[in-house]
Amino acid sequence: MSENDKAGADERRFNLLEEIRDGVGLVPSRLSRLRWIRAPRGSRYFEGIYSKKYFFICVFASLFTYFALSGQDEPVRRVGAVFVFAASCWLFEVFPIYITGLMIPVALTLTGVYSPSESFSSFANPVIFLLLGGLVIGQSFRKYGLDKRLAYSVLLRSKGNLDSIVLLLMLVTAFLSMWMSNTVAVAILLPVALTILASVPDKYKNFKKKLLIGMIVSATLGGMAMLTGSTPNMIAAAFLAQEGEFGYIHWAYYGVPVVLATLTVSYLVLRRVYPSPSTTLDIEEVRRQSEDLGEMSPKQRRVINVFILTICLWFFGSEVEILLGLPASVSSAAIVSILAVLIMFGLDLLDLRDMTSVQWEIMFLVGGGIMLGYAMMDSGAAAVIGNSIVDIGGAYPVALMLLAFIFISIAMTNFISNSATAAILIPISMEVSRALEFSPVPFVMAVALASSVAFITPIGTPSTALVYSTGLVDKKFLVKNGVLLGALAALIILVFVWALPVP
Repeated sequence: MSENDKAGADERRFNLLEEIRDGVGLVPSRLSRLRWIRAPRGSRYFEGIYSKKYFFICVFASLFTYFALSGQDEPVRRVGAVFVFAASCWLFEVFPIYITGLMIPVALTLTGVYSPSESFSSFANPVIFLLLGGLVIGQSFRKYGLDKRLAYSVLLRSKGNLDSIVLLLMLVTAFLSMWMSNTVAVAILLPVALTILASVPDKYKNFKKKLLIGMIVSATLGGMAMLTGSTPNMIAAAFLAQEGEFGYIHWAYYGVPVVLATLTVSYLVLRRVYPSPSTTLDIEEVRRQSEDLGEMSPKQRRVINVFILTICLWFFGSEVEILLGLPASVSSAAIVSILAVLIMFGLDLLDLRDMTSVQWEIMFLVGGGIMLGYAMMDSGAAAVIGNSIVDIGGAYPVALMLLAFIFISIAMTNFISNSATAAILIPISMEVSRALEFSPVPFVMAVALASSVAFITPIGTPSTALVYSTGLVDKKFLVKNGVLLGALAALIILVFVWALPVP
């Protein structure tokens, strides 16, 4: 490479975020060349993270719980102590949330609740391998630049209309979040949003904020639609599978209508409260860049084909196995996910170096959360809490109990991990449903779906933190709009989990 080429390459690798902060509003309403960068990392937003003081508070709370439960059986006391320790560590983020998940089986082994093999059995749960498939699909999209093609398509279809850009970005963000981590979805599209914002005059501040709020909301909502979209979904499926058949179609039965309704309402509310200016962006430069990409390469087509095949088998695997006379296990969503990974490697689409970019630590969180729930149910600790709740609120209608779980889930998930919220509340909700002699599905779905409504505070989910860390959305604006849209989402979740017949 010549010196001029090297200089040109260095010039292209600039920090887009800093340029936008320095020059937003100074650029004409023309979309300049899209520069693809890594999305900014999230920051810590409150004191006490990795704090020794909070660690000792967690230990004290755990010991206090153990002695306070002196009238209960020994397994209930021990699991209760572990439960409080894990929940408080998640709340104060004494350790990274993934490490807390990994500590749970260790704590259950040291307290004698389970043997070592039993304590780590949740890490072999099928949902762990379902999660792996979703992460690998997301990695393949980024590796082959399918994210860029998707972004160009959004901008071209909008024809420069600002409301259309908001709507299309929300829909695409939600769609990506259905099949992969919402953090990955936001990381893919955030550079596009930042480039658009750089082309909008500074006086249109509300539009800029509306666009980013729309991305935050759609990323978390999209993860509710499909089983692979968010870790609370997979934790819920792991528990409901113990009660009976519960798979991809069963989740989508609740998730898809909830997401479609909530996305529609959210967009209409944002459009009404923050009307867009009449400015139309000039997208001719984007059109030229899109044409420069040319036709899709064979490997890009293979990735899309594997993606479509995986989705079809997730939904219709049982029909395929009947048609081909295959054993029932072939239709398992986990088996399909691992087949997708193997096909990616077999077609030379991925190699081991690509796997280093996969978020393996998420599996620690999910496995630990499932194990904590199992321990609470097996020991009877969840039944103790559930019966206490029923004794207090059992006279109220079931719909009101569901609404209470929804609002508690939303309140918790905006301050601790959504996976932690699901791991804590799902076992309790199942025991409450049993005490009420009601199907556990509406209760578990209410908690799991509400656990994804984590767009009120900057620390709700990594995807929210990612957008907030750009500095273009202030906390007051985020909280005000998050509370409004979160309340609407809570009511929509209640309507669907209560009104839809249990499949």
